[in-house]
Amino acid sequence: MKLKYLNLIALLVLFYACEKESVPDTESEGNWLIPQNEIRDGGPGKDGIPSIDNPEFVAVNDIDFLSEDDLVVGVKVGAEIRAYPHLILDWHEIVNDQLEDLSLALNYCPLTGTAIGWKSKIDGKVTTFGVSGLLYNTNLMPYDRLTNSTWSQMRLDCVEGELQGKV
Repeated sequence: MKLKYLNLIALLVLFYACEKESVPDTESEGNWLIPQNEIRDGGPGKDGIPSIDNPEFVAVNDIDFLSEDDLVVGVKVGAEIRAYPHLILDWHEIVNDQLEDLSLALNYCPLTGTAIGWKSKIDGKVTTFGVSGLLYNTNLMPYDRLTNSTWSQMRLDCVEGELQGKV
């Protein structure tokens, strides 16, 4: 029964995201690297879907909420290996994490099923990323909290703001 309601909610979110008028971030007056008429309002607004900052992990033997066929996004940096379950990413979309000496933002878009990890150290400064609430081609558009610039998960670059053009 619970799965039935989750599927219904996911369907409504997808329908809502596809039907909304184009809504670029009106706080910014800069130029965008993508057509503004292709930017959609995803519904929840900025940080309406909370990112996970400083995630806590448990040993594989202590996991009791996943089944063997549940999907995870795996990341390996040096000797560190992390698994980020889709069941959690569906609700948070962005995880800001530190693996060894790498600051990482794992971005996951439930609408497209895409996950991208990118370094979150830009020009020598570490930032975290949050959900902007905007979509481009039905895909997540994070923003960085250091400069409030908007990024495209699909393009792998900053499309609006102070860091425009950075990858």
